[in-house]
Amino acid sequence: MLTADYPQFTQVEPPADGLSVSAWSGTLKPFESDAAARSILCNIEVERTLWISEGSIRPSTSSEQHWAHPLLVNMDASCEVMLCTQENAMPRAYLVNPRFQPYYADTMIHPHPRGDQAILHEGKLLPGLCVFSSAEMVFSEATNFYTQFLDQLTQYVAKHLIWLRTRRLCRRIGDETSVLYQPRPREFIVEAAPRRHWVHSPTGPVQAIDFWSGYWPGKSAKAMTPVEHLRQIKSTQRCWCGVNKMYGDCHKALDLLLVRGTSSNHAS
Repeated sequence: MLTADYPQFTQVEPPADGLSVSAWSGTLKPFESDAAARSILCNIEVERTLWISEGSIRPSTSSEQHWAHPLLVNMDASCEVMLCTQENAMPRAYLVNPRFQPYYADTMIHPHPRGDQAILHEGKLLPGLCVFSSAEMVFSEATNFYTQFLDQLTQYVAKHLIWLRTRRLCRRIGDETSVLYQPRPREFIVEAAPRRHWVHSPTGPVQAIDFWSGYWPGKSAKAMTPVEHLRQIKSTQRCWCGVNKMYGDCHKALDLLLVRGTSSNHAS
């Protein structure tokens, strides 16, 4: 058993990635109902403590309103995830169903994938999940590590479900992004990879990209950059890269160099 707090996880064949030494598969169901999802969304937004048990988040009696509430329907989804363990490194997590699309790895589309941790699963490319967002990197020695990891993974899956339900069809031309269409609640979305094409403009044809993009709630919504790493991650916390090292002993020096290099380029 991976951890007694998540008895639904069973051991499976690890992916042939040359890194994984074991793999575990199970289901997480962050929301018991649409009403629960709406109250939990409000809790996430204001950073209230979330109580999690076996992959489900306890709802509150909050009566707060949020613009996304009408879109949060069919939220009681059971999500199949896979966790892969490695030697001397942090675990990796994957969302198997509903499938995490490979093109989400473009940060313009989804804020927290790990394209660098992609694996082949059932013949298809499956990106990793950036569970270690810098808002959730503290682990207690008093609690089973895998329980804490799966609690954080439950929060990630909850935010991803909110992202899925709030998707809008967007178009980007250069640095400008506009919304083309907002689906109605319960409307089925035919999702395809981002589409690049030419559109007419007052100055002539320009290339555009159409894509679906949703809302990622909570503190960790901003995509992480070296500046954000340095601002939010303490030297004594585990590094964002997933290797089982403290940030101060791993990527902090590189992040400092990247930030200084960017500042020098702007100055020149």
